[in-house]
Amino acid sequence: MTKLLVEKGKPTFNMARFVEISTAACQMPTGAPMCGDAALVASGLAEGLPPYTDWAAVAVPGKRGCALGDARSCHAMSQLLTSKASPARDLAASIPFGRKACEGDMLAGCFNLMIAVQELPDPALGEYAAEYLLAFDRACRLGTTKACSEVPRARKMNERAARHGAANAVHMLYVDNGIDQKNWGGSVIHAIEEARTPVVLDYAVSRVAAAGQMAYVRQQDLPVIVRMLGNSSAAQAARNEMSRRAALARNAAPARPQTDSTTYSNPGQTSARSGYSSCTASNGNRGKRYWYYGFDNKVNYGPCI
Repeated sequence: MTKLLVEKGKPTFNMARFVEISTAACQMPTGAPMCGDAALVASGLAEGLPPYTDWAAVAVPGKRGCALGDARSCHAMSQLLTSKASPARDLAASIPFGRKACEGDMLAGCFNLMIAVQELPDPALGEYAAEYLLAFDRACRLGTTKACSEVPRARKMNERAARHGAANAVHMLYVDNGIDQKNWGGSVIHAIEEARTPVVLDYAVSRVAAAGQMAYVRQQDLPVIVRMLGNSSAAQAARNEMSRRAALARNAAPARPQTDSTTYSNPGQTSARSGYSSCTASNGNRGKRYWYYGFDNKVNYGPCI
């Protein structure tokens, strides 16, 4: 009977009635499949049907079906909580449903999970690093090859979050992005002024020192590095740079730190997927911020430093 309600061209065609009857059937002990049917149709995700959405009718069958292990119900709930058209949009609340949908091989559920993690404010990428990795890894395994390129970065984020904490993991990503753009000094500035933790500063300075680019670090940042990092190898690299500059000052004109070789561009200005753009910092000074296109082709910005 319910199938007749969603057969196009039939005089019995009535999607609202289908959702109503399927939601009632969903309450039965073995009603998980009907929960999925009702939730999918109400959320506008059912394939082969005319456009139809009833957001208010999604949650009852969606929550019950997902609790009963129906991946389609979980996906409908993730749609309810991630879609910008939904009045119930709540990205943080969507994460558990998106995870279950993705684990159930619902590819669109994996995409919703990616979107939710990417659009939540920092340090969400670290807090939900396991879900972010799952989304890209499962999408890759399900045949979305362009998702595969993000898997190594997501795996690194997951490992760092487990070892250093969510916020530090996100700041380390910003350091990596800066160094990839050869913004050596800016990466250290970010570690000092934004992250403000020894673990991120040690990571930033260690990478800059390993690349032989300590000359780009600001003069005022060198004693800060020494004070925060004590006897670490990164602190020693800062001491060595201070000694080098002091020797130059004794033997020649005062040495000036080199300036970063940053090329400024805005999203859409070139074909680049990432870059640096100019900005105004909270103190009113001109600065720079890293930007990149996420998997969903939305622009993400780092802090103005």
